[in-house]
Amino acid sequence: MAQCRNCGRKGWLLSVDPNGLCYECAPFIVLNIQNHTRIIDDSVNLINRSKNKATRLSRCDLLIEHAQALVPYHAKGIPTVEPSPAELIRLVQDQKHEIILEDAQQQVEKWLDKARVAATVRTALTNGSKALLAITEARKELGDPSTLADREAEVKRFLHETELAGYLDEAKKAEFKGNRKKALDQY
Repeated sequence: MAQCRNCGRKGWLLSVDPNGLCYECAPFIVLNIQNHTRIIDDSVNLINRSKNKATRLSRCDLLIEHAQALVPYHAKGIPTVEPSPAELIRLVQDQKHEIILEDAQQQVEKWLDKARVAATVRTALTNGSKALLAITEARKELGDPSTLADREAEVKRFLHETELAGYLDEAKKAEFKGNRKKALDQY
């Protein structure tokens, strides 16, 4: 005896398609699954091709939304996507995490490079602070305070060393000019 996986109707004379759907449910359900699958495929392509963090993250969110729409069908035994919608959601959430980390690492490296070649101590400290801000923003997005802890320690060490070198340079200049009071203040 055949039974529709969607509406639950059953009977000896009921015929179902290869997906286990009666001919009343099949057109709507199959079209709905195809539309969600198309959007999921487009989103995967954009996530993999795009360089823009905002685009990639928004496409991850869209993909998760459409995969969640397929979960009830999968729970009823109706074929949807491979991997299963629940597994796809988990994979995309992991990928979102990686996108955020990758972008944060790039931002930190960009600001540290600018800080290392800066002409003045103030500029180096400003760019180093921007690297710290990129780490803080990534932590907020991920909701994990331990994320990028080694990078943060590296940036803070750079900032402290740069600030110390700036004070020592100012002290040496003041000492050279004979301004002992200012030199002592800087030391």
